[in-house]
Amino acid sequence: MIERLVRNEAPSLLDTDKANELIDAINALMNSRGAGGIVVKADQDGSLLIAPAGAEGVPIKYHPFEVISVSEETILINPGLVNGLIVSNSSIENGSGTSYICLDIQADSDGIVSVSLTRETTAPDGIEFIENGVNTSFKYPIAIVSEKSLGSQLVKENLFFSIEIAYEQPKETVAIGEYPNNIFYTWRASSN
Repeated sequence: MIERLVRNEAPSLLDTDKANELIDAINALMNSRGAGGIVVKADQDGSLLIAPAGAEGVPIKYHPFEVISVSEETILINPGLVNGLIVSNSSIENGSGTSYICLDIQADSDGIVSVSLTRETTAPDGIEFIENGVNTSFKYPIAIVSEKSLGSQLVKENLFFSIEIAYEQPKETVAIGEYPNNIFYTWRASSN
């Protein structure tokens, strides 16, 4: 249930009458029990799915890497792609406390070789910069969960990782014809 706004209170930039009309409409939809042959269900991300009551099992569309369910035993995640590779598993064992759901990415100098889901009890380190080479194994967080619920969805799209120069550091001595800097590389994530 969304709380109504009070005139002259924060957020002050809204026209409270119009905002309250929208809030009332959303609350009415969320509390609908199928009046007039309409069924209203909330999607995993909180958006509303509205369909005729006769439609058995309103389909819910999940995004890549979106957490579908969290129980004390298992975390179920919608599969996604990393550089065109599908993640090798779509469920992982849950544990106690806060967990960080990560993509465990294996790579070589040519690109990403394999991707799987893993649960970490501490936040993963950032992608390390490697001098004159690439990091061949790193973890990339996609969600934070507790023992029974989703805390935060960090990624909801397919990903593409490319090798990128993080920075260059001048060499102390340089031979003739040699490049004057050591190059530190990293992986840069973008969505497809």
